[in-house]
Amino acid sequence: MTFDPKNTDHKKQLYTVLRAMADLDPNESVDTLFDKGVGTPVARGIDYMHNVRKGQFSSTFATLIHQWLEQHHFATAHRFAPDIFPQTPSRRWRDILHEQAIEGQLTIQMVPNRIGIVQRESQLEAAGTTIALGQRFCVQIDSEADRYAILLQGYGDDWQVIEIGPDMTPAAPIRSGINRLPLRPDRQIDPLAERSQSGVHDFVMVMAAVPD
Repeated sequence: MTFDPKNTDHKKQLYTVLRAMADLDPNESVDTLFDKGVGTPVARGIDYMHNVRKGQFSSTFATLIHQWLEQHHFATAHRFAPDIFPQTPSRRWRDILHEQAIEGQLTIQMVPNRIGIVQRESQLEAAGTTIALGQRFCVQIDSEADRYAILLQGYGDDWQVIEIGPDMTPAAPIRSGINRLPLRPDRQIDPLAERSQSGVHDFVMVMAAVPD
C-alpha cells in the first residue's frame, strides 16, 4: 500500500506507531516524537494531539513523519503499521546491506580519457566524492583470495548488474591482491562511464568462491 498523507486512516496509523514508540521508550512521548518527525517543534492547542490521534492533521506533517519513520524507525513502524510501511524487496535489500556489507574495501579509480590505457597504478587516481558525467572510471578491490565477483550499481531503489567479466559477462574472476575492473580479455582495463543519471550512486561488489 502506498502511503497517502491526505488519507485520514493512514495518518491514524502514524499516530499508532508514535504511540507504540512512546510506550517502548520511557524517555519519549507522542508529542516529542511528533516534533522529531516534523523536524521542528510544532505549535499546537489543547486538542491538537487528540486530532492527531483521529488522523486530522496537516498532510505536510504526515509526509515528514512518514519519511522520518521510514528512514530511522522502519522496524517498529513496519511492526505496528505494516500497511503503510510494507517490507518491499528494495527495503529488504537495503537491510541486508546494512547488516552484511563491509564498507570501504571497494574504491573508484579514475581512468584518463585517452585510448590505450594499460593497467598501471601511476595512471590511475582515487576518485573524490563526485564523478562528472562521461568521466571514465574503474572499480578496485583488494581481495584476500581468488574469488568470483559481480558488481551492482544502485540509483535510488533501482539496482542493476554491471557486466564486469572479460567477455561482457556479469561475473568476473578476482585474483588475490589488488584487482581493477572491468577487464578486457587481454586483461587491460575496460573503463566504465555514467552518461545519463546524475546524483548519488551506490556500488556493491558480491564475491563468492564459485562463479554461481
